[in-house]
Amino acid sequence: MKYLGIQPIQRLSTRWLKTGRGFVYPPRCSLCGLTRICSGTNCGVQIEQIAPVVEQACERCGVPVGPHLDTSLGCAYCKTERFLFHRAVALGKYQGPLREIILNLKQNHGAHLGGDLGSLLFHRNQETFEKLACSLVIPVPLHWTSRLHRTHNPASIIAEALSGRLQAKYSGNILAKRKRTPAQTSLTPSNRRKNLRDAFVIRRRKRLAGQTVLLVDDVMTTGSTANAATRVLLEAGASEINVAVIARAPGL
Repeated sequence: MKYLGIQPIQRLSTRWLKTGRGFVYPPRCSLCGLTRICSGTNCGVQIEQIAPVVEQACERCGVPVGPHLDTSLGCAYCKTERFLFHRAVALGKYQGPLREIILNLKQNHGAHLGGDLGSLLFHRNQETFEKLACSLVIPVPLHWTSRLHRTHNPASIIAEALSGRLQAKYSGNILAKRKRTPAQTSLTPSNRRKNLRDAFVIRRRKRLAGQTVLLVDDVMTTGSTANAATRVLLEAGASEINVAVIARAPGL
């Protein structure tokens, strides 16, 4: 009999324990309570009330737009913006129940919401994600001082869920925030751009070479944060950056 070693046996034991717990206590969706993975089909009306389907969104910045509009070159919100990322994808608008869930996600007790939100974002935009064919998933990082009073980074939890669905590599340590900045919500659009100048840094450049990156955050407003992060990722050798967020909040 071949000796497996301690570590492989531990991994197998952990897998069996997880399988057993899943059978006795099936994982419940934190959004609707069903014992299965959320999607617009599985969760039905409850999820539709939380995040109504966006019939059409801007191909460039992800903001909901009216029907039959050609947004391949942008929309009224982003035509004058010099976004460096290729495309942004969002689950819904930053309003109503979805806004409340995201606010809870940001709290220390709300970390469990991130995985189900990430899965729902994937199911709603699966065809788009498949076309983008991203090879590496990276969350927008927090400055280290933010972790002194917050147990988790919401973007990291969402990104990990998406990487599993996309079968793409996840890395939470390539992109770092080296400068502590004031909250973006308190600033004008022009000051948001200045606020994030030189805020991000790349830690492992070699891992970015030629990668199509999916940059993940919880909310996108003006796109300044995503654009600042995109700039350093492209400068480090990534071939293309796409952005995925749970909610889009244009004009705020």
